[in-house]
Amino acid sequence: MYDFLNGIRIVDFTHVWQGPLATLLLADFGADVIKVERPGRGDWSRAWGPFVGDVSMPFAGLNRNKRSIVLDLKADDGKEALDKLLGTADVVVHNFRPGVDKKMGIDFDSLHVRFPKLIHASSSGWGEKGPDAERGRAGHAQMAAAEGGLFSPAEGDRLPSIPTVSVDHIAGLMLANAILAALVNRTRTGLGTQVFTDLHSAALTTHVWDGPRSLNPAAADTGAVDLTLTEKALPHSWRTADGFIEISPVFTDNPVQLICRGLDLPDLTQDERFATPVAQYENREALRAQIAARLKEKPTGEWLAALEAEGILCARVLTPEEALTRPEAGVNGMIVDVEHPTAGPLKLIGCAVRTTTPPRASTPPPVQGEHTDEVLTELGLKGVTSRRGAHRTRN
Repeated sequence: MYDFLNGIRIVDFTHVWQGPLATLLLADFGADVIKVERPGRGDWSRAWGPFVGDVSMPFAGLNRNKRSIVLDLKADDGKEALDKLLGTADVVVHNFRPGVDKKMGIDFDSLHVRFPKLIHASSSGWGEKGPDAERGRAGHAQMAAAEGGLFSPAEGDRLPSIPTVSVDHIAGLMLANAILAALVNRTRTGLGTQVFTDLHSAALTTHVWDGPRSLNPAAADTGAVDLTLTEKALPHSWRTADGFIEISPVFTDNPVQLICRGLDLPDLTQDERFATPVAQYENREALRAQIAARLKEKPTGEWLAALEAEGILCARVLTPEEALTRPEAGVNGMIVDVEHPTAGPLKLIGCAVRTTTPPRASTPPPVQGEHTDEVLTELGLKGVTSRRGAHRTRN
């Protein structure tokens, strides 16, 4: 944890992934994130495995450095507690469907009248405008990826498949940035504002590289040399004698020639089938076959050394488990240790932002309602029975 946002309080109604990721980043920056959970089940992700004891690992990964309170917002004392809490807050954030916040009385218009400095942040499935928002369509990361053009295309009998990076994660990063921008804006205006994003829009932003080509078809036929054709001709992952290697044929005018040198192959660019990027793309199956056969002859480590010597960008393809054991993960603070009150010692993913000031130790993900009495006491409401009906199904 850092102290960038020390003194900033965030009332957090988010659940599952996109919203909790945004508030995790803000908590890492030092904000006091108070997670408001419903009685009973709490955050949906508490029930998603795998578990250490009764603690959900997805929940743990997204909710360290936060406090948890349980409020029964159908009860008068729960509403009173929330009102008091909002009066001390800088930001309220949720990822409900459009209209749900209004039913709860926490929409921007309702809150801005009473708390003009309060920032209202939200992220939904499909945005605040358009047919999907108007009919209150529920959203999910895989739905947004499917209708956001992120599924891999079907080939033969292979169905389109989901992307490896969740749209939830992208939307969460954008929501955190929006909140930070709103906090800066408030220092100039003295007023809170409303910021929002959504899963579908987040999916569309990933097309910032290829999207303009689709939006401007005339620009694709100018006759200019397309330096990406070689990259399109060659897959990024290849099988070696002992695993897999990623090869990036970029940032050089003749990557195939350099790859051939690294692999100790004849210069395939002397073959007219592979002499130019256009020819390489048109004859990509034959080109791939020759390179693939050679790569299978030696282990990944040998190929990495040989290709790097020729200036070719390449990497070992690792599983998530292998990636987390790389020395860079440890020395750059990407693995943090916390002591959970019921699960004991846990290792979690750390913050990818660093500064010259060493961070404070992370706190463990909260047990559901763990800080209710503490927060109510801070608000001068000690003894309020706002946890009515609460029970802990998962920590």
